[in-house]
Amino acid sequence: MNANVGMVYPVAAPVSAYTPGSSIAYSGGFVVAEAVSANVSWNRADGHFYGDDVELDSDNGVLGYTINFEPTGLSASSRQKLLGETVSSNEYTITDAASPDLGFGYIRVMRTKGTTTVTNSYEAWWYKKLKFSISSEETRTKEQNIEWRVPTLEGTGCGVSLDATGTLSFAQHKTFDTLAAAKSYLNGIAGIT
Repeated sequence: MNANVGMVYPVAAPVSAYTPGSSIAYSGGFVVAEAVSANVSWNRADGHFYGDDVELDSDNGVLGYTINFEPTGLSASSRQKLLGETVSSNEYTITDAASPDLGFGYIRVMRTKGTTTVTNSYEAWWYKKLKFSISSEETRTKEQNIEWRVPTLEGTGCGVSLDATGTLSFAQHKTFDTLAAAKSYLNGIAGIT
């Protein structure tokens, strides 16, 4: 058994430098909020090549991805950094500008059952370049039974070309024995001190 039993420490960082064929850099990383859930869907090619009435080859390479991320809520500052709202004198304005390019990561808590023990490990995931949006938000009155409402961020990610090979890179992940080591890994990528 190697099952996902938790999610912690969602972080993001604006892309500060990227030229196709070279490395990507981030700066000004921040912790978004506490994590509730993330659902990642990989968009793949679905190409099949036939000859003599049989399939000779196929392509199922990754084309991009979408992430539906649910935090426990967003501060005005986090929302501004994630969505590109403008701010002046503590007033936030939504404009027609596109959301900024970001790197985004979180830690998946994994539980592994061996023959005699159960242990936790920590998978740090980093998605290299995406844009977040919020398509809808609901606000309602407080009723007898409270319904907790938080926004869902919808991220659309693309690949980045980090060297001369032309191979696109979308995300990376690494497993650690401790939560502290996984956090340190994400902090290093995002530029969080």
